[in-house]
Amino acid sequence: MAIEPLRLYPSVPHLQVHMSVDRQLDDITALLSNCLDAYTAALFLWDDSSKHLTLRAFHSLSKHINPEARFSLEEGGLVGWAAKNNELLSIDHFDRDTKILPYYQGDENIKSFLAFPLEQRKGVLCVDSKRQYVFTNKDQKLLSGFATVVGNALGAERASHHHQRQRQLLTLWRRADALPADTDDPVPYLTRLLDSACQYLQADSGLVAVPIKEGQFLQPVAASGNMVASLLRSSHPADQGIIGWIFQNRKSLVIPKFRSRTRIPFLFGPKDSIGRIGALVGMPLAWEADEMGGVMAFISRTEANWSKEEIGAITALVRRATLVLQNFSFKRELALVRNLDPITEVCNTEAFDRILNKRLERCRQTGVSLGLGIIAIEGFEALSTRIALPDLAIIRQRIASTLLQRLRDKQLIGCLDQARFAVLFEDETERAIHDQLVSSTAAIHQEVLASLDDLPRLEACFGSALYPRDAASSRELWTMAFQALTAQAANFSNRDTKAKSA
Repeated sequence: MAIEPLRLYPSVPHLQVHMSVDRQLDDITALLSNCLDAYTAALFLWDDSSKHLTLRAFHSLSKHINPEARFSLEEGGLVGWAAKNNELLSIDHFDRDTKILPYYQGDENIKSFLAFPLEQRKGVLCVDSKRQYVFTNKDQKLLSGFATVVGNALGAERASHHHQRQRQLLTLWRRADALPADTDDPVPYLTRLLDSACQYLQADSGLVAVPIKEGQFLQPVAASGNMVASLLRSSHPADQGIIGWIFQNRKSLVIPKFRSRTRIPFLFGPKDSIGRIGALVGMPLAWEADEMGGVMAFISRTEANWSKEEIGAITALVRRATLVLQNFSFKRELALVRNLDPITEVCNTEAFDRILNKRLERCRQTGVSLGLGIIAIEGFEALSTRIALPDLAIIRQRIASTLLQRLRDKQLIGCLDQARFAVLFEDETERAIHDQLVSSTAAIHQEVLASLDDLPRLEACFGSALYPRDAASSRELWTMAFQALTAQAANFSNRDTKAKSA
């Protein structure tokens, strides 16, 4: 017969273990009550976070015991005294019991009381009776033994809980390690990271918000859970709400319980519409003293008692998310540098042609037009023999700046060489393209070229072509646009020749 392998760490959900311990404690208090012939046997446990004693288990003949009994050491009467002083307490006779035994909702005519503190100040196990002088030295020893049994059961519960949390933490790290961090789009990574973190924290929702518009606004780009799903891609002032506070102050915020029952806290602004928040933990995503990548936050509808270990795990996840955003930011900046002409700060030739082909393919699918315009500065080559290179670069920068001011909001601008610029017009009519090119060349002449004294005369001319009317491919668009440019440049040359001969 095959022998089943020994399982040192059985997979038992913590909830089942917790319920099993509750049953054990109920059985222990019932047995204690019977052994000592007590009117009530009760177990109170100390909550270190709230600094209160809470009734965990009891067995009583009374109908007036408060099953929700919870009080501080000062409010706890005899139970509080035993817990505070960590000593056995035996009283053989007293007159009134409501104030000194706060687990009753009225007088029960209790005459005797015996309490024994649990080890490590974890709580108090006590019994009472309606008879005087009923608890003997033997009963004290029995109560002490029962307290040891209770301590062992609670220790097993804590060990089981710790083991379960360790397994959940390992699961969290395993899932985080499995995510591809080096990505061109960090949103899927952040979303899956939020999913795993929400499950670990038992939070209802999580989000990552990043700054936009030079840090004036925050925009949620990744989310987990239904509470914040409606906020995705919306923008909010960066100086409002809880998320705005974290962003502005660059500090973490852990709120296990919102105390106000009248004022509903909001994440970004009063129009969040996510309902009441019970608990929140939020941390800044910052990789430099002067640069913020955003905020990661987790929200629960109910109060949450997050441990230091759990907050530490989330802090480590925030560092991972920060590195991913930082890497993405660096890659984006590198791509921007590679795609820009270093002098004019518009697209270089390679980037412009690549974007042209992508947009042309999109226009084929959507059926809209795509226009290509080329603006050239006739006579610019002659300047290289008359002025210094830095001054030449300044002229090119001024020309590009004029084009950006005129066309930035609608069109893509590229620098082909020292004297020629290209412009893409998507879903524009031939007349609209012509008017914008006329306006742009006129502005270049007035704002840049006309101010160049004692230099050869420069003229700004242009040519354009339109898909699908003039060309069916990007190569044909370039050819037709250059042909139109050459024709207009020839007209300028003929006009100048006639003017000089006259």
